[in-house]
Amino acid sequence: MGFTPPRLGPGAIYLRSLDSFFRSNGDLVRVAEIEPQTLWTKGTRADARPAGSSAERRHLGTLPQRVLTHGVGYPVGGTICDQKDHIPEFLAWNRELDVNWTSEHLSILHVRAGSGLESCGFLMPPLQTDSGVRLAAQNIVERRTVLGLPFAFETGVNYFSVRDGELPDGEFFAAVAEEADCGILLDLTNLWINEKNGRARIGDIMSCLPLERVWEVHLAGVEMERGYWVDAHSREIDREVVALTAEILPSLPNLGAIIFELAPERVSSFGERAWLHEIETLNRLWEKVPLREVSRPLAVDRRRKSHAGNIGPTPGQWEEVLALRMLPECCRAAPPVSCFPCRLADEEPFALYSHLAESFRSGALAELLGNTIHLLLLALGKDALENLIDAYVASTPPARFPSDEAVRFRDFLQANPLPIAGLDDMLKFEASSIEAAANNTTVRLTLNQDIDGMLADLAAGRIPSPSSDRPPVVIEIGVDPVPFIRPVPVDVLSAARSGKAGTAA
Repeated sequence: MGFTPPRLGPGAIYLRSLDSFFRSNGDLVRVAEIEPQTLWTKGTRADARPAGSSAERRHLGTLPQRVLTHGVGYPVGGTICDQKDHIPEFLAWNRELDVNWTSEHLSILHVRAGSGLESCGFLMPPLQTDSGVRLAAQNIVERRTVLGLPFAFETGVNYFSVRDGELPDGEFFAAVAEEADCGILLDLTNLWINEKNGRARIGDIMSCLPLERVWEVHLAGVEMERGYWVDAHSREIDREVVALTAEILPSLPNLGAIIFELAPERVSSFGERAWLHEIETLNRLWEKVPLREVSRPLAVDRRRKSHAGNIGPTPGQWEEVLALRMLPECCRAAPPVSCFPCRLADEEPFALYSHLAESFRSGALAELLGNTIHLLLLALGKDALENLIDAYVASTPPARFPSDEAVRFRDFLQANPLPIAGLDDMLKFEASSIEAAANNTTVRLTLNQDIDGMLADLAAGRIPSPSSDRPPVVIEIGVDPVPFIRPVPVDVLSAARSGKAGTAA
């Protein structure tokens, strides 16, 4: 391993809503870890690729912190591992932000479906076998090569119990790191969750890891969901995790950063003062990190020999099962031909993963189609709305980007119309706003109801009144360079109809 990470210090996942706090607290927050995919926009066309804003990159380049990048959409644990489509954009962010190393999840997101590749809707754990080690190491080596940066994988949460024939967690992580000759992003919250859920003891994992390869530590808050501790990034770090981290940090000779994670949708309820308190906790923990030795001792060779004749399920067979259990029935491929050893003990974890995936999807709809969802809630009631979203989830595969999720929900509602006053106009208005922003274009649409009046009714908790006799109104929605909504003058419409002016997109 030729790379030794610099000692950057404590930091946090960068969130747009906390930009001012990063800039005004450079003494406490010394690292800003950016998740580029969360800041990218994907057009709504089928062939569109996600991309970020060069202006935002320049803005981030003025942060007082050192910057790291952490991928959240292109994991390295599966047979489907994009090393091409997202790479040019990711390269641009890494180069302009001058990052020292980058990281990604040792997980699976995409599987093969009847019509191509589809997202599981949630990061899924890989199968921990010899073939899984080789696959992950190969993916990591290729990712590191195309990015031209030192690379670390994140130790993930796993709600399944260990299977017969699987490598223990520590052996699996160690084998991947050694075979790929890469770093480890040690998510201690994930490992604590795994132990609490009965999977693997942290002490056993740490005894197997090549500790000199741990470049980074992640910490976050947890929640209980359906009888499992889950990695929710929702609150303060559990005190037990803080104490555990304080014990482990002195054993990590090459640690470069320790990062607090908070989900963007939790910022308002968590609070800025609480966020700063967690950063102060990380600063105290950083004092436990050992100083670098002038000459480091040689690392112990922990490479694990493959078990001769170890013939078990392949990564592809495991992904067939994931497709069968995580995708809607309408888009699954043919049933797996292999006899993968699914167990009764897998039922609850699969139910949990499906629930978490659905929660992410409904959260994306609530964020991007908030007024449409509010109108549906007022008109249908909570139970009926949940049934509607369940029907949507059961008939539509998950999307990686929220803009795609919103457009798919619009298409679902248009194919399954509901007799709710104003629903068509509100859905058209919000979906057009998404398309205008995602595609950087101007969208022209005709509305039968007064949008301002509808928004006022919804804000007051009222179902909008049925359409009156007012004539339809044509408006344009776009970005130039800031978002705008404007009525289209009658003379422009008349000229367009007579062929004297072009039609807006």
